[in-house]
Amino acid sequence: MKKYKFDYNIREADAEFTVDTDKFTKEIAQENLDFFLWDYDEDNCPIDEIMKKYALEAMIEASNNGYSHLGVRRSFENKEGFYKVDGSSGITLNSVNGYFFNPDDLEMEVADE
Repeated sequence: MKKYKFDYNIREADAEFTVDTDKFTKEIAQENLDFFLWDYDEDNCPIDEIMKKYALEAMIEASNNGYSHLGVRRSFENKEGFYKVDGSSGITLNSVNGYFFNPDDLEMEVADE
């Protein structure tokens, strides 16, 4: 078992997974990386590399939809190319927090042409 903790921009978004490497093997992770033709560091462990992709996708889902980890888990059930993150495939999403865009931080510049 491996635990992965991901942090985006000093806790503006984060995700945590547990991976059962007996179920979700390096070979499966490599097949998953190859399915999407993602850019990744080929010198690193394929499980480590694919989990970065899962973390980003989980944070995007949480950000776009306001989902908790349970909602994000459900959303992964229908994502083409992704394995479920409910533990059944060896990947468990333990927690996720999406990025919150604060409208007060939005800067606008208008120019007459």
